[in-house]
Amino acid sequence: MMPSFARRASREAASALRRVVSCPARVGAARRAMNQLARMADYELRDIGLTRQDVVDVSALPLDEDPTALLARRRDAAREGQKHEMADLAA
Repeated sequence: MMPSFARRASREAASALRRVVSCPARVGAARRAMNQLARMADYELRDIGLTRQDVVDVSALPLDEDPTALLARRRDAAREGQKHEMADLAA
């Protein structure tokens, strides 16, 4: 029983170390993506299902938090709203 505990503990330690070491790279990639989004025109953001406010909101997240999840939720919510608007127009 002890060897499996030791293996699991070493795997968890290795995983934590990978997260710590890769953090600067993830933060850098997120910042580059945010800069690209911030440079987009409003019509370009609309094309990908985002608004200028989405970009502003995501830029307020902590550096170590991945903005992808928030942007995906915002995009999905906008799509749902469009579906309901289209259904109302069709009725």
